[in-house]
Amino acid sequence: MAPSKLSRPLYEVFLERVIRIEAVQRYRAAVADDHTAQFFAAGRLPGVFGDFQWSVDAPEAFPWGPLAPASDQNPVPVSLFMQHAWDAAVVAFAEFIAELINGRLIGSGMPPATGLRCDIDPVEWTRSGLILDVRAGDLYEVRQGRRTLRWSAIALRAAKPRRKGKERGHGYDWEGAWAYAKTLRAKNKWDWTKIRRDKKQPLPAIRKMVEDKIKDWFKAKGNVPDISDIRQNITIPLYAGKRTRGKRKR
Repeated sequence: MAPSKLSRPLYEVFLERVIRIEAVQRYRAAVADDHTAQFFAAGRLPGVFGDFQWSVDAPEAFPWGPLAPASDQNPVPVSLFMQHAWDAAVVAFAEFIAELINGRLIGSGMPPATGLRCDIDPVEWTRSGLILDVRAGDLYEVRQGRRTLRWSAIALRAAKPRRKGKERGHGYDWEGAWAYAKTLRAKNKWDWTKIRRDKKQPLPAIRKMVEDKIKDWFKAKGNVPDISDIRQNITIPLYAGKRTRGKRKR
């Protein structure tokens, strides 16, 4: 399955949300370390042998101190400004991963087993030992020193925003639904007062039919309230034989 037209390569979104942000870029001019130049431009991990593979669990702090002296293991000391830039990127990266976990960002990729593109369950991002190659868009799992590719060529898209009025009791066309319910009563010529008194009348069946029709009416509008709200605002006053709908309880 081809990626959605609304999807973007993971690398583009990563750069936008983690690297090309003011909290990181404000230090760019002050950092003169040669081996950190690609960090500000491309998100390459700072260091002589830095790459593009970020730990999903928690990106590691620098293995050297911000003002550590040069040595064979650390040929070039890292400036305090670079440390600040890295710390800001770590915070932004954690927020980036959090949006994948909570479903605000939806990832799709190709698992090695099938090679077919599909959506990635948000639970995948909660696994431990994950390494994300941000440039390639590949997600690896590390277990006992062995690295396994789980997803490749990851693309991201924003989750569809919730429709306005999805909050309980807000934004629904109750007056229109009430008018529709009254047409049902007139069309079927139900004597609601008699139905309430006569136990032989199939009240539960009629109520369910009415509620199903009301739900279908709301569905056609693209916004369906909770069934408890439908009962409170439509079916209960309708059974009581009321000609007008009372004020809705929140």
